Amino acid sequence: MHAGRDGLLAAGILGVACLVLHLDFISCVSQPIYGTVNMSVTLYTSGSIPIKDIMWRKKKDKVVEWDEELLKPRAYPPFVDRVHLDVTSGNLTIFNLTSSDEEDYEVELSSITDTKFTLYVIEPLPFPTLNCTFTAENITVRCRIPENYSSHINLIKYSWNCFSEQCQNSTNSSEVSIKRESDLSQEIQCIISNPLSKQASSLVLATCVPDNSRHSFVIIAAVLFVVILAMFVWLYKRDFLKCGGERDRTDSS
Repeated sequence: MHAGRDGLLAAGILGVACLVLHLDFISCVSQPIYGTVNMSVTLYTSGSIPIKDIMWRKKKDKVVEWDEELLKPRAYPPFVDRVHLDVTSGNLTIFNLTSSDEEDYEVELSSITDTKFTLYVIEPLPFPTLNCTFTAENITVRCRIPENYSSHINLIKYSWNCFSEQCQNSTNSSEVSIKRESDLSQEIQCIISNPLSKQASSLVLATCVPDNSRHSFVIIAAVLFVVILAMFVWLYKRDFLKCGGERDRTDSS
């Protein structure tokens, strides 16, 4: 009975320890780490005592290991010539990151699990594209990521930079509406960002009212002018013919 209570107590203590990242070299919480494709990333341990051996794993596969009997760290495929292990701290640097490097990692220092990581490998952000539509009252500007970009879309956040208070109220929204009566000479900017970088694109609001819409007003005005002119000509001819017929009847009399 006492053994059962002791076991539950030990499990409870371990559960609490798992919530702390650096308690007696135990970390049950995986830390998110972000790296960019073709760049490098370093996974930092919490080691603070002399290290006798180091083992880094990706899931259950070995990445690199070292102990006091080895002259230098031994890396395993596909990490050969792509990693650097600091044997003093246990920190691991991975070079020339690829999407296949994305996975869960953990390190053992002196045969004790130290820290767990979840590595996310992200493609460099592209420039967003802006397009807009307008109504009689509003101009709606939309910020879009190119369709061929699909690297961790869920990590991307949106922000806007413009003169309007409506921009400030559009927190993490991919579109914003501006009153049509606003100063259309102003520029509006969309910023996309992820944990590693940001990109921005901008446009002038006046470009949201396309030339063809202005041309359409000219065309409508021209059509109206032609219609009015035709009516004037028709009325003139009708009155002229009417007057001519009355003169003919007068002359006949």
